[in-house]
Amino acid sequence: MPPQSPLPDLADALRHGPFEVALDCAVRASGLSLERIQHRLAARGVAVSVTTLSYWRRGRSRPERPQSRQAVRLLEELLGLPTDSLVSLLGPQRPRGRWVNRQPRVLETEDLWQQYKSLPGLLDAMGSNDDGLTRLAVHDRYEIDENGAERRLTVTMVLRAEHERVDRLVLISRGDDPQRELPELTGIRNARKGRVRSDTSVPLSVAELLLDRILTKGETDVIEYTYAFGTTGARTSEVGTGFRAPARLYTLEVQFHPDAVPVRCHRYSGTTAGGPMDPAEQVWISASGRAAFTVEDPGPGFQAMRWEWE
Repeated sequence: MPPQSPLPDLADALRHGPFEVALDCAVRASGLSLERIQHRLAARGVAVSVTTLSYWRRGRSRPERPQSRQAVRLLEELLGLPTDSLVSLLGPQRPRGRWVNRQPRVLETEDLWQQYKSLPGLLDAMGSNDDGLTRLAVHDRYEIDENGAERRLTVTMVLRAEHERVDRLVLISRGDDPQRELPELTGIRNARKGRVRSDTSVPLSVAELLLDRILTKGETDVIEYTYAFGTTGARTSEVGTGFRAPARLYTLEVQFHPDAVPVRCHRYSGTTAGGPMDPAEQVWISASGRAAFTVEDPGPGFQAMRWEWE
């Protein structure tokens, strides 16, 4: 057997890549076999075969799927590497397989929110969950109170009707504190509140806004509404929204109370509510406690901001 090639400098490999060289260098420096690494990943709930790890290490394939990139994040931890040191070498995710050069797909509502078992029943009570509206632009403005809990969410949407006689907008909202009362839907412009169905154990809410006018196919309108909490709740560390279908523009803005400003924020994206999400970029927190990002053409799935309090 020929002698093993000299081990490259790990810090240099992590700095300049490519990914497979950095991963190979990190594995060799750790002294762990691929079988041992695979076992440790499995113990953390991440299933990756030894063959796949070998292919990544040799550059025969790359971790492109969200689940694979999540495994790379865990590899960084298991191999004692700095956070994002391997993921940053992968670059943006590339289009894959049969979806390349095709129109972006539309997710079923139940797939987008698949972890919420009570949602289908709530939607059944509302009738069809497809309101026939495309979200051309969405601007979410969150306010976080002095306890680090969500105080208010104000949403402005530019909508386009995709078929004739569209007369309502369907909203799905979730919380992260079952002990807290659901927020009040208020501050509605260009529509009025219709039916609301909720599961307070999640908490999860489905509401309809009845438009001020019936839209014909291709017509647009602007809707605004606010979810306002009457009392404070548990400290939160994530806000965001989900899209069943591609949108044109999404802006997420968070205003933190001066007494509750996190140390760092990141933008995340994922395919399902409550599922794994990949960090996309760090989000700057201004001196006034404001953090914001804008995404052009967000595909189906979730866009979120997460932060660390300390």
